[in-house]
Amino acid sequence: MAFLARMNIGKRILTIGAASLLGLMLVLALSVGRLDSALTQSFNERTKQTLDVAYSQLVRFQAEEQAGRMTREQAQTAAKDAIRSMRFGKDDYFFILDTDHNIILHPVKPEKEGKNVAADTDADGKLHYREMVARVNADGEGFVSYNYKMPDGNGSKPKISYVHGFKPWGWVVATGVFNSEIRAAVNDATLRLGAVVVFVLLGLAALILVISRSITVPLGQITVRMRSLADGDTRAEIPGAARRDEIGNMAGALQIFRDNAIAKAEAEAAKAQADADQHAIVSLLSEKLEALSEGDLTGTIAGNVPATYQALSGNFNTALSNLRDLIAALADASHSIESGSSEIAAASDDLARRTESNAASLEQTSAALSQMNARLKSSAEVADRTVDRAQQAIGIVGSGRATAEEATSAMDRVSGSAQGIDDVIEGLDKIAFQTRVLAMNAAVEAGRAGEAGRGFAVVADLVSALAMRAEEEAKRAREQLSTTQSEIRSAVDAVLKVDAALAEITGSVEQVHQFVETMANDNRAQSTTISEIATAVNVMDQSTQQNAAMVEQTSAAARNLAGEVVALTRQSARFNVGTTAARRPAAAKASPSVQRATPSFAATNRAEPEWASF
Repeated sequence: MAFLARMNIGKRILTIGAASLLGLMLVLALSVGRLDSALTQSFNERTKQTLDVAYSQLVRFQAEEQAGRMTREQAQTAAKDAIRSMRFGKDDYFFILDTDHNIILHPVKPEKEGKNVAADTDADGKLHYREMVARVNADGEGFVSYNYKMPDGNGSKPKISYVHGFKPWGWVVATGVFNSEIRAAVNDATLRLGAVVVFVLLGLAALILVISRSITVPLGQITVRMRSLADGDTRAEIPGAARRDEIGNMAGALQIFRDNAIAKAEAEAAKAQADADQHAIVSLLSEKLEALSEGDLTGTIAGNVPATYQALSGNFNTALSNLRDLIAALADASHSIESGSSEIAAASDDLARRTESNAASLEQTSAALSQMNARLKSSAEVADRTVDRAQQAIGIVGSGRATAEEATSAMDRVSGSAQGIDDVIEGLDKIAFQTRVLAMNAAVEAGRAGEAGRGFAVVADLVSALAMRAEEEAKRAREQLSTTQSEIRSAVDAVLKVDAALAEITGSVEQVHQFVETMANDNRAQSTTISEIATAVNVMDQSTQQNAAMVEQTSAAARNLAGEVVALTRQSARFNVGTTAARRPAAAKASPSVQRATPSFAATNRAEPEWASF
């Protein structure tokens, strides 16, 4: 492969194109040979299929002969007339001869009909008619090739015929096509295929040239840009970077080299600037933290702060402001807590007295709720017994409905059996009628016999009378059966009405059952609710007693809280939170809490008469 290394890409692509063109020409030559064979086989198949149409006419009229609708002569004449007018292709036809080489039908040369052609030859002296009969005798059907003499005497043409023997009549039906038709079709298909190949070759050559140029030109541009990038030129764009092929991949890789060079230069400049900004912000932050450690909460970071540290300065200032507000709020809240703790101690003493009174009232309420719970449980038990009685009534009514349904089914079966009896009676009626007809026929025959048949006539009269009586009895039985069926239908209707009434009773009892069950459920739910209320009241009583103890503890805790607040005030005074004016809003915010504590105590005083009345 060393010679390929000495060729450029354009020449390699042209070499591939030339090899493709040679391969395409070879494929064309092979395709023409295959096409000749395929078209010849196609014409043979078409000739065979066309002959099958004429052969089907022989089968058709031979079937008419076997069915007896035609004689053989009529069937053969009709078949010849049908085939004589049949044509296919341009001027192709069918002809018939028998196994003795006599022409039966020849639409083009009618003068040959009835003549023996065993000695006739084609233009080459071949006994082609004998070969046709021999092929049929050997295989039943097949192809025969010969040199056909043209009817107008203008030479001859090669022809291939297909013959098919018809054994019932000893006929051979045949047709054929000239080889010139096949050659004409092959030549026409070859010309069409050649034209397509020429157009494909021209398009392939143009495509190879375009593809070669689309590869070599961009590669030259990328080569020039790689040299300039190696010389340090990072400003110019990389050609072909937007392509989606291998050249685009090469351009993309070159674009990465360019971006890396640009990013390296920018990173070096950014690192120098970041080092300077970091040194400045560290110095400033150290100064502010030193002031904060000494209790100065007013030293915020101001001035020119690097952009990368704006968030840090903002967070420091926000944290310092929040801490300053917290210390100021603690100082103001300590005064409010001191006054509030005294009020809490007084309110706790008063709450202890009221809690004792509430405990006594809750004990009385618990006893009343226990009595109500006992009465509701008794009502729920009575309702449950009523529900059981209603359920028993539903079961009894359901049993009655089942009995009614069984009676209806039994009557339906009886009605079906009556229908079967009616069918039997109808059969007996028909038998009696036929017996009477036979008796009449016997009487007629006896009359014809004269004296010899007189005794038989008497018997026929008795049989006729017996048949008439049987018909009358069958009629009476049918009438009685119709009356029985009518009574059965009336009984079925009555049973259905009883079933409907039982269904209505069942629905009413079920509604009563639902109502009573709902009442029982409601009573149980009320009893459960009263039990829960009694339990809650007991819990409230215990909680009230616990509250009394907790109130005393709260009073002691309020006194301890006052001492702790004094210590907290002294600690908050160590911090510098700015001017005193900044503390006034915080004090103003704390004063409403003290004012709100007093109304709360007053509300407790107003609530005392309500608890006492309860």
